[in-house]
Amino acid sequence: MNPLLEKLNEIIKTKGPITFKDFMQMALYYPGLGYYTSPGEKIGPRGDFYTSSDVHPLFGTMLARQFYQMWEYLGKPQSWALVEWGAGKGLLALHILEALGTSFPLAWKGLHYYIIEASPEMIKKQKELLTSFPQGKLSWVNNLSEAGDNGHIKGIIFGNELVDAFPVHRVRQTNSGLKEIYVNWDEGKLVEVEGELSTPLLEEYFQTFGIKLVPGQTAEVNLAAREWLREVATKLEQGFVLLIDYGMESPELYHPSRMEGTLRCFRQHRLNNNPLNNVGQQDITAHVDFSALTHWGREAGLQPVGYTTQMDFLLNLGILEAIPRSKPEYVFDEKATRTVMAVKKLLLPEGMGRVFKVLAFAKGVGKPDLLGFVKKKTD
Repeated sequence: MNPLLEKLNEIIKTKGPITFKDFMQMALYYPGLGYYTSPGEKIGPRGDFYTSSDVHPLFGTMLARQFYQMWEYLGKPQSWALVEWGAGKGLLALHILEALGTSFPLAWKGLHYYIIEASPEMIKKQKELLTSFPQGKLSWVNNLSEAGDNGHIKGIIFGNELVDAFPVHRVRQTNSGLKEIYVNWDEGKLVEVEGELSTPLLEEYFQTFGIKLVPGQTAEVNLAAREWLREVATKLEQGFVLLIDYGMESPELYHPSRMEGTLRCFRQHRLNNNPLNNVGQQDITAHVDFSALTHWGREAGLQPVGYTTQMDFLLNLGILEAIPRSKPEYVFDEKATRTVMAVKKLLLPEGMGRVFKVLAFAKGVGKPDLLGFVKKKTD
């Protein structure tokens, strides 16, 4: 038997059915056996899924432009922190650091880049990839308390495809009310069972956002994102939070057309909707509720200062102008052509352009007009 299944079997036999949130936490993060904590390629062509940083370095270059402007809003401090939470293979960190070092030397001089990463395997890959940067410019920490000035952060905290990997509760609307989905063990395998809500926060969530599920509709609730934002808001003394992820606002996310919710599993670039199969060997993810993130961020003391699609965010930052041009124009340039194709994937609605959203918060910097969210004026 899969060793992680054995662990789950033991826990369920001892404690009874567990919430889907607890199951997902184990499936993804159980030490040495979870999807993100076990050996093997996860991201890229030889893995199970792609991220924007795998598509082209220009994604990181555009983020560096936005971070530079944020640094300006911070008053151009001589010392500042850039914290990436969940850095994958380290490609995005590489591209951001290269762009800041090349194009923004004043900001680069006082920068300290921190990575918070739950996966020992990913940390190993990140350190191998990022060895060229000066010692003292880059640190791996376990939490925000170890970043910045003894946990007091002046700078930027960001995550690309971070929140979608937080473990979620699953619920189902029934004729007798809202029920939670639990994971049980029956006849040698994991099965879903319905039960009473494990926390009143689930009912409160739908009331807060005015959402009414129809009978039979299944949905996910990411309460972990609320706790994460509270922690971030506490540690961020002055600066910004930037989140890039796939999802939408509450009315669209919980529309009756999504009767089965948005939970998805990825294995070898193939999509399936059965999280109880291949436990620890496939990614499990759910779309992000950006209405909830905005509300919880404001509740925690963060000011929402921008929300848009990844397409508009990158266009506003000038990604099209950053594509290298052939000289002379009529000569075929294979590198430029490949770049154009990659940028299309980042931008086009049928690619990553529309489903991915970008949300920014600020604290202690007034009312900034961030480049990624301000459309350029045309003549």
